[in-house]
Amino acid sequence: MTSIPNRPVSSSQPRTPVAPVERQTPADPPQAPAEQPVDGAQQAAAALAERERSTFTPVEAMRPSGRASVRTEGDTFVMESQGQARDRGSQRAGRLSVGASSSETGSVRVEVPRQAATEAMRNGQLPDPAAPETWPVGTRARAEGTGQEGLNAGLSGGPGRAGKALGMGASYDHTQTQRFELERTSPDTLRASVTTQERQRDAANVRGLEGRQDQRMERTRTADFNITQPEGQAAYQQFLRTGQLPAENGPGVSNVRTTDGLSQNGEGRVLGQRVATSERRTNLTGDGDGNQTVRQTDRDVAGSTQSTDLRLNPDGTGQGDTRINDSVRATTTTRPGQPAETNYELTFTDPNAARIARGAFSADDAAMNDGAPYSVRLNESQARELLGRTLGPDMAGGQRPMDQAFRALSQRGQEAFATSLYNATMNPDGSRRPLASTPAPTPPPGPTQPEFEPAPNIS
Repeated sequence: MTSIPNRPVSSSQPRTPVAPVERQTPADPPQAPAEQPVDGAQQAAAALAERERSTFTPVEAMRPSGRASVRTEGDTFVMESQGQARDRGSQRAGRLSVGASSSETGSVRVEVPRQAATEAMRNGQLPDPAAPETWPVGTRARAEGTGQEGLNAGLSGGPGRAGKALGMGASYDHTQTQRFELERTSPDTLRASVTTQERQRDAANVRGLEGRQDQRMERTRTADFNITQPEGQAAYQQFLRTGQLPAENGPGVSNVRTTDGLSQNGEGRVLGQRVATSERRTNLTGDGDGNQTVRQTDRDVAGSTQSTDLRLNPDGTGQGDTRINDSVRATTTTRPGQPAETNYELTFTDPNAARIARGAFSADDAAMNDGAPYSVRLNESQARELLGRTLGPDMAGGQRPMDQAFRALSQRGQEAFATSLYNATMNPDGSRRPLASTPAPTPPPGPTQPEFEPAPNIS
């Protein structure tokens, strides 16, 4: 199976049509011009202009041919223009069948406060994106281009549904959308955003064994331009030419934000019955000042889960919070020029698991009479020793990732996890050596967890 490629929307998206120029036959043969010295800077500028001209940019996206349809929706005046192209084909030869499809769609939607709509707008003329100062405050424009391609092939193993299930086959479907949005939020400010969405689904089956994969990615970039300032106007015009938003705040540019989301789902089937699943969600947010936040949730075929929240600051400091199943929490702190420091907290809320865990960290078996929720704190050295005694000596030398080891150790539930810890304290002669732990510090007043930005919705 393949993965979603990290690439921009194809240049085959809908474009502004260009009228052909009729060639004229000269009356006399043209004279060869005198050779001129080649200027490298001119060549580079020409190459840049050609590249920008052939890119799906906001200027091209928001200037479709023809006039838009017009209507009112409450207090909003709406103009819309759409276009579509589609191609399908299929072939069959005996037990072999092959099908393919592709399509491209494009649309523009502009919303203007009804009282501010000009006569030209009421006649279906879309506002000029290159002159945002002429837009009434509250005007919103969205241009979107979508391309789809799909392929499926199959070789039947015999007649009927059974023959199809026991045959061989593969399918692939890829959809990619690029969206530009502009909004005049105030007399001084125009907000722009660029969103790229991709979805890829593929599957393969051989004699009743089938694997499926569904991946979805969304990337959004947002920035505010002060169109009354020369710097802001220049940055906005650069965006119109290239489709690329600034990566940092600067003169005339503010509120730069980035969000990235990736969703991956896998599925295994036998004769049409689902036998295994896995899923992962990853989200990244950032701002124009250099702050970044990462969120990831992972669930495997055994039902084990792990989620991570990580914040990185411009000064090089950071804090990460990883939660594994319902029992382990790892907190990592990073500082410039120093190794990362990780502490672990094990929590047992199940009464029986809490009793067993108390016995694992205490030499007093009487402590096992207490079934109240129990938590214990470990530094990295203590955590590695615990994993070495439960999973093998390779953990003591750092041969395996600790998060992965805690995930494997705790995936069968709290009671099985606590029992593994307790068994690791037993010596061959029947004596016990309890696991080491660190007293938990007194929590500071107020919220102890960093606030994270909401993740993009890629459902």
